[in-house]
Amino acid sequence: MTRKVSLAALVIWLILASRAYADAACATQQLRNPAPTLADIYAMAEKHARAWKPDAVPASISTTSLGMLQPNGGAAGWHILFYSESAKSTVSIDTFRGSLNCFATPGPAGRIPDLKPDFQRDGPKLYAIAKQNGEALLAQGYGVMIGTAAASSRHATWNISYNKERAKDPGS
Repeated sequence: MTRKVSLAALVIWLILASRAYADAACATQQLRNPAPTLADIYAMAEKHARAWKPDAVPASISTTSLGMLQPNGGAAGWHILFYSESAKSTVSIDTFRGSLNCFATPGPAGRIPDLKPDFQRDGPKLYAIAKQNGEALLAQGYGVMIGTAAASSRHATWNISYNKERAKDPGS
């Protein structure tokens, strides 16, 4: 447990530290729904990414341990990366505690999955798959996390994982 907390703290610190070198790509906004669904957050993120750079393509879509996937397909914590070849930069679009932020950083985005225009954005369906395959883990208090990945051929997949739910933060 301590290792997971330390790792989470390190990841948060790295994100915050990297933002010192990043440029805000959109104004921080309060979300009407503090836990948007996969379909909704992707639509919002794509709109911000295309406003940032018209050639932006999705590089990574995932929930975070600070807001795992819920049965309705929503999550309070999303981390979405888009990459612009023309700018040789990425834009990170993140949600946490009901707000959305965008930060652009120079550099590559790693292996970019070949996401087709009709790729799976049905969060409830992904949660149902996670429940079907991990009901015992859910019963033990684990939460569901999802994230895109790219095979060596760039074939896009959804990875489903289980993470111990954190105690509810009274500030969230």
